[in-house]
Amino acid sequence: MAETILSVGIDIGTSTTSLVFSNLTFEKVSGDMAMPKTEITEKKIIYRSPVYFTPLKSNTELDAELIRMLIEKEYQTAGIKPSDVETGAVIITGDTARKTNADKVLSSISEFAGDFVVATAGPRLESILAGKGSGAAQYSIDTIETICNMDVGGGTTNTATFYNGSCTDADCMDIGGRLIRLSPGTKTIEYIFPKIKQLALENGIDIRAGGEITDEQAQKISKIMARAMLEKINPQTKDKNFFFLCTEKDTEHLMLKKPDAISFSGGVGKLVYEAERKNKFVYNDIGVFLADALKKEVEKCDIKLVRPTETISATVIGAGSHSVDVSGGTIAITDANKLPLKNIPIINMHDVLDTPEGELEANFNRQLRWIQETDATQNVAININVERRMGFKDITALADKIICIAGKLLKIQDTLIIIIYGDYGKVLGQSLEMRLPDGKGVICIDAIDIAGGDYIDIGRPVGVADSVPVVIKTVAFSY
Repeated sequence: MAETILSVGIDIGTSTTSLVFSNLTFEKVSGDMAMPKTEITEKKIIYRSPVYFTPLKSNTELDAELIRMLIEKEYQTAGIKPSDVETGAVIITGDTARKTNADKVLSSISEFAGDFVVATAGPRLESILAGKGSGAAQYSIDTIETICNMDVGGGTTNTATFYNGSCTDADCMDIGGRLIRLSPGTKTIEYIFPKIKQLALENGIDIRAGGEITDEQAQKISKIMARAMLEKINPQTKDKNFFFLCTEKDTEHLMLKKPDAISFSGGVGKLVYEAERKNKFVYNDIGVFLADALKKEVEKCDIKLVRPTETISATVIGAGSHSVDVSGGTIAITDANKLPLKNIPIINMHDVLDTPEGELEANFNRQLRWIQETDATQNVAININVERRMGFKDITALADKIICIAGKLLKIQDTLIIIIYGDYGKVLGQSLEMRLPDGKGVICIDAIDIAGGDYIDIGRPVGVADSVPVVIKTVAFSY
């Protein structure tokens, strides 16, 4: 039996804001020898909004009231009530995530937009969602090729590499078309992102707010940014501009192998596939110059250029249709009324069965302290990693170890939240329930790959196979 839920994707980007509604269909599937499980079998966009310019009060502040009015209007146009929405994502992306009131805007929108809407802005998540929404992930499945999708927007470029549908690499660079913004109808610089100003000066390009930019200067700085972007797909050592423009300095950026293909999405990415424009400053920024520079740099790289299914709407489609996974078939939940749960930080525990309890407990307590530094009452989930197949004796031994290390956690939360990869959720959950103190419950879900996320949302059960929708998220506002 299939069940369909409504998902929303809202992307508030540096340049543009848009919204999509999607229907996600869940079905119970099983093979001859496989454990029954629930999968999302269909993702269908039922409404997409026009693309709006993101309302700003100033260079440092979003216009929260106008953004909310815009989203409310689109809900009304689509004929959808916030109470109809069961899952999805509200994402502030790019340079907009740096605005002083970004977190307040997200909170306000997520409260209005639906009961189980995730609000997050991690660069890795943006990259993955854009790659999936563009169609790059599906391309890697269809062709058995590795493809790197670069989502080039107004403030940032989010890159994600896919092989056989899985993301193998993702990061973010401070490169975008509106990091140099002009007064309408002129060449006078209204705003320049500090890092780009420094990059320009270090390369002998004298541009500053209030002054005029020439075509030659715009071409030169765009070429430097484009060349740094394309360094991403080069397995060799990167130059200083590449590392300077990377958003997260602790990310592993070196690819072991050059991908087979490259694609571009986002507002600037869309221009890569269009004919060159005579008026290069038509958008009052350097977006056209950057797109032209990317075309030329790709030609030098000896790599296949692929046009994705979606360009400018890639991130918002990814947010609405690809942010949700599903756990079901072998899960254990003692009290479904505890759901939904939002923004639950993850403690990752590896080799649990084969590591001494003292070492496990020390590792657990160290991670718990990090979380409790900001909120001592925060619910926490434990991600359990076991490096081998387990029998019943292993399951009971694992349950004993979890109860041992989670003693401090059970003093501050009444439900033990466990994530385990593999079809062990129900039996492990039942084993844990037998060992829990009176008044404590358990949520134990499986078949979820948590490797790329730091937080998790768990929705209310859907009516097939006791399944729950799950959103895995990167750290919000990591800029």
